Amino acid sequence: MTAKEVRQSFLDFFKSKDHKIVTSSPVVPYGDPTLLFTNAGMNQFKDVFLDIGTRDYKRAADTQKCIRVSGKHNDLEEVGVDTYHHTFFEMLGNWSFGDYYKEEAIAWAWELLTDVWKLPKDRLYATVFKTDDEAYEIWKKYIPEDRIQRFGEKDNFWEMGETGPCGPCSEIHFDRTPDKSGGKLVNAGTPDVIEIWNLVFIQYNRLPNGELEPLRSKHVDTGMGFERIVAVIQNKKSNYDTDVFSPIINQIEQLAGKKYPEDLANPVGIAMRVMADH
Repeated sequence: MTAKEVRQSFLDFFKSKDHKIVTSSPVVPYGDPTLLFTNAGMNQFKDVFLDIGTRDYKRAADTQKCIRVSGKHNDLEEVGVDTYHHTFFEMLGNWSFGDYYKEEAIAWAWELLTDVWKLPKDRLYATVFKTDDEAYEIWKKYIPEDRIQRFGEKDNFWEMGETGPCGPCSEIHFDRTPDKSGGKLVNAGTPDVIEIWNLVFIQYNRLPNGELEPLRSKHVDTGMGFERIVAVIQNKKSNYDTDVFSPIINQIEQLAGKKYPEDLANPVGIAMRVMADH
């Protein structure tokens, strides 16, 4: 599948699940002093989560353009050094505003990944927040318990910033190791086992004093790294080897008069990836 086909198939899938397909919001949020740049697909729905705004739909899906160069979610230092972080990227997401919750979010994620995109089931791991027994039990319907892992706040409690809507999350990771031995590498910061989708269960508002205020309704907010899932589907080890970035890399090679090196530690390659990302 091409990157364009992957993007469209995601939107088509959630349209079939009665989601409203919405447009990407501006990368500079309007009327939100807590964010410099849009860093996640849920930013445009912050008012709905906080019960101070409404939409004429309960389910939504889109592909959101995101920038992560500052604040709580800052990937600037990793860009170019590795092959899967970006300052500017697309986030595929689906949302429920007080409608469906964990059961459907997990079931549909599994259906899209394994039935539609045909990813090998034995290469998928799920993580849940350390006290989220509900999500753990749901995941047991789809994968063995030895591929469901619990983590704490750092990895499995998602917040858009220092304040605002937040909640426990369940991440889906893809094992790229040759012998499928990547269980110990989940959340280890390696491209051998990479997070591809984060299912966030929004149920709190983080107040300025740090307290968690329960929201009136529970919501679903998911985010999938478009460039990462394209690399997985196209069986590429690097996001920069996919058709999202390869035309840019090819142009940089021509302008620089240098070949893009296979060695990821090569400074020339790092520089080319930084340029392609920016």
